[in-house]
Amino acid sequence: MKIDHFMYAVADFDEGMAWGEEVFGVAPALGGSHEGLGTRNALLNLGDTYLEIIAPDPAQAVESQMVTGMAAMSAGGLVTWAARGDLVAAKGLLEEAGISSAGPVETKRRTADGGLLVWDLLFPQGAGYGMPFFIDWRESPHPATTTPEGGELVSFGISTPDAEELGAALAGLGLDVEVSEGAPEMTVVIEGANGPVTLASTAESRGLQPSSRR
Repeated sequence: MKIDHFMYAVADFDEGMAWGEEVFGVAPALGGSHEGLGTRNALLNLGDTYLEIIAPDPAQAVESQMVTGMAAMSAGGLVTWAARGDLVAAKGLLEEAGISSAGPVETKRRTADGGLLVWDLLFPQGAGYGMPFFIDWRESPHPATTTPEGGELVSFGISTPDAEELGAALAGLGLDVEVSEGAPEMTVVIEGANGPVTLASTAESRGLQPSSRR
């Protein structure tokens, strides 16, 4: 398994696009709308991973915990992260760690140029703060290969009261992520054109439920 991407939620899509360009010195690429889920996104390449800026889609009359929560945010914040790889294998390894999961489920998004991306998602259930969801892009091009370069990932760390359990589960999945004991928090440091950028979770973003977003 490898780190696939980081999800950064904002209340307003246009403001999120402007924020991304100001902070990283490059305009994020419009991703598209998640039909039926009330969200849309924009993307920036971070090397082998990417940053997803996600916001409510006003063109969709969808109400969910994720959409309502994002719309009420006073500032942007990291929500979660995704790891990519074989989802059947990931499901088995999660089960060995005593963690159940929902999926894999097929997911689709229409791109800005009218194309269609199709991928599969797997969502751990009740695993505690810091556990990623999992993605297999199938034959779709990975977004890190098709989006503007926002910078390079410098570090990624997770703080959680269940650090020992999370660290062991991630290690079992082959994911090398810094996990420390403490209050729930997620921090990503990116070296961008304008210098280092630190993105962190907030009390608002930690309350979002991304399993309902796609």
